[in-house]
Amino acid sequence: MLKSYLHSIYANALILNDDLVIQAARDFGPRKVVLDVGCWDGEKSTPFFDAIGATERLGIEPVESAVKDAEKAGIKVSGIAADRDVWPWKDNSIDCIVSNQVVEHLSNLDHYFSEAARVLKPGGILISSTNNLASWHNIFSLLFAWAPFDLTNSSRVQGGIGNPLALHKGEQDDRGESWTHKCIYTARWLFEWQQVYKLKRVKLYTAGYHPFPAKVGQYLQRHAAFIITVTEKESLPKSSK
Repeated sequence: MLKSYLHSIYANALILNDDLVIQAARDFGPRKVVLDVGCWDGEKSTPFFDAIGATERLGIEPVESAVKDAEKAGIKVSGIAADRDVWPWKDNSIDCIVSNQVVEHLSNLDHYFSEAARVLKPGGILISSTNNLASWHNIFSLLFAWAPFDLTNSSRVQGGIGNPLALHKGEQDDRGESWTHKCIYTARWLFEWQQVYKLKRVKLYTAGYHPFPAKVGQYLQRHAAFIITVTEKESLPKSSK
């Protein structure tokens, strides 16, 4: 019963998170050239592209089988690693970048933010959704010296490591390394990190507040389950002519 309930509140929070990513697309659209980092099979990318009015739909996805499905959905996909490889787009060429539940899977966020800042046009936006290290369920875990709930899938072999209440405790996981979480962050942590690359804070959306209804997290942002940071590439300085 407990696991079923935990699954339910997590699923509801994730649904609200996805809805808020779409809301961010509406709030900051229209944008023509749009890149989804970690687009997977394109199922979640398409509603975002539609909401933001994208006319050119680009993606990054390292899993080959997913790339084929994303291409069928009309996305021009590059099968690279977003945190290791150079992105195959020119400087100042993209209007919007979105990554929904991706940065927690990356090992080198300096590379990710650097490449995002490079390819974004001045005034372009980066929308990043991820788990919140400062959520109450993760704080609860750390009080007992357990792994945070959102890092218990750190092994590519077995789930639920380090936390006796983890939903997938002891389960075998054959989905590969791309599904494991490398690190989770707080909103302030991500905003300040992006500022290093001249991506200034614009807005924060939040969802989930375990064990309460997911919408509570929209109002009590600091400890919400999911965070969505929106940053903007600083415009180039005007000529002094």
